[in-house]
Amino acid sequence: MENDKSKKMTNLDWYNLVKDEPSEVVKFDKDGNYDPKKSPEFNDWMKNG
Repeated sequence: MENDKSKKMTNLDWYNLVKDEPSEVVKFDKDGNYDPKKSPEFNDWMKNG
């Protein structure tokens, strides 16, 4: 994408921006807890930012 700040991002721009980001479903129990082994990327984000 160019450095032109007035350009709006297209769907393809957004796709290319996030395509390599990790994605996972995080399931919480009734107390708001999750299983770190089932959601390792989320767990890493929660602990390390």
